[in-house]
Amino acid sequence: MPRGRTRFDLPWPSGGLIESTAYESQPRESTVDCQNVRAYEPSTGRSRGGQRAGLVKHADARTADGKVQTLGQVVARTTPANQNEVGARSVVSYAVTNGTVAKFTSSAFTTATNGSSALSSSVPVIYSSQLFGVVYFADGTNEKKWTASTNTVATWSASAGSLPTQGSNKPRLIETWRGRIVCSGISTDPHNWFMSKVGDADDWNYSPTTATRVQAVAGNQSEAGKSSDIINALCPYSDDILLIFGDHSIWQMTGDPAEGGRLDLVTDTIGSTWGRPYCKSPEGTLYFFSNQGGVYSMAPGKTPVNISDQFIAKKLDSYDPDTTLVQMVWSDVERGFYLYLTPLGGGATTNYFFDVRNNSWWPDKFATNGFNPTSVHLFDGDSSSDRTVLLGCQDGYVRKYDWSTPSKNDDGVAIDSYIWAGPIQLQNKPKIMLTEMQAALDTSSNDVAFSVYAAESAQAAKAASAKFTGSFSSGRNKSERRRATGHNIFVKLGNSTSNQTFSYEYLNIGLSSFSGPRSRQW
Repeated sequence: MPRGRTRFDLPWPSGGLIESTAYESQPRESTVDCQNVRAYEPSTGRSRGGQRAGLVKHADARTADGKVQTLGQVVARTTPANQNEVGARSVVSYAVTNGTVAKFTSSAFTTATNGSSALSSSVPVIYSSQLFGVVYFADGTNEKKWTASTNTVATWSASAGSLPTQGSNKPRLIETWRGRIVCSGISTDPHNWFMSKVGDADDWNYSPTTATRVQAVAGNQSEAGKSSDIINALCPYSDDILLIFGDHSIWQMTGDPAEGGRLDLVTDTIGSTWGRPYCKSPEGTLYFFSNQGGVYSMAPGKTPVNISDQFIAKKLDSYDPDTTLVQMVWSDVERGFYLYLTPLGGGATTNYFFDVRNNSWWPDKFATNGFNPTSVHLFDGDSSSDRTVLLGCQDGYVRKYDWSTPSKNDDGVAIDSYIWAGPIQLQNKPKIMLTEMQAALDTSSNDVAFSVYAAESAQAAKAASAKFTGSFSSGRNKSERRRATGHNIFVKLGNSTSNQTFSYEYLNIGLSSFSGPRSRQW
């Protein structure tokens, strides 16, 4: 017969997914399994738990049926139209799909003049960078630029010297740093880097008649020298620091290389994947995906710190760097970053959101593989609904997270969201009986399905069939008094119905123990 009884509120597992401990030692307020949920639910921004915001099309149109290879925006200043504008701001967004360059708004795509098939359609991603309203592309085979004000693509030609190239091989990495266009990623010259003249993307003369501090400079033409490792990524951290990620090392360019800047080794044990596998928080913390499969945080002058190893290390070790495009983007609204692991063959994948406020990881899955992005961009629009993360998807559409509504679907497709709470245990792990559950959801929440699992061990309970199932409705619910017995108990909450979402408030649990003290451990 049960000896002791206890009641407590089962908190939302705001610590996110942790898979590095024993099942029996699952850290309190973390979860053994979850999908498409957050600690801060999107309808109110409160720390109470719920389904993530869904995706909607940013524009109903698309330029082509194929991968969106790049996304970006150019911001300009215009004259205020009236006394209701402090300072008019013009934002022009652009995308490349199957090699075609177009500008776009929330209502339409407009192919650029000379933009049709201007770039390579055979590469999965094309990087771009802008200087003074002109965007420069690096696709490995073409030398093109796009002017935002006229929506025109033209050949990118050097006014002095020669653009970086080696035979027919051209750069595939490009960034802007210290007013220079910086290129790398030439397949036949993988250790080299190249920088244009300050303020002039067309001047690539490394040996002008009169040497200046602003002239073009390259690794093989400077005292800083080439990287000893092949270059996988360029990261303009600040005006004084350019980080160069190698295959198994990180280098820091400190100061302008035409002014005596130096290239210093940060680490020779960690590198990055290829492309732009990084993002930066407003506070200046850099996050990057390493060549070893983990996510690291880093600040200049400090050693990179692995922030995924104690949480989801095994999941991140399983990616294939040759067939997986790794991308990261910061989200101002959610105070964290997204990690996208897109299979370029079009298969299913799990993406992740890292919540900086809770130091927690949250797995996401899209029901449709075509939604997985081949380009991402933190869009800085004028309206609050346009300050969001844009995804250039494999089916050619540009989508965004709709946090303002928030959206209950992923572009019309149901979101399968769930989280496992538990294991519920008592100190010394006596046999226990779940005797009552009383739940409260947001007053406008849709129903939440629940399932209760129990067994002698936590691992067995996670793998067992449900003892019973049911659902909770919006607001405060009547008590659920069906019972389940075991040494470990889980409660799974979720919703997979189209056009529905849920927000959690609390779940009060009643337990009876068969032996041992009544104090709870979980």
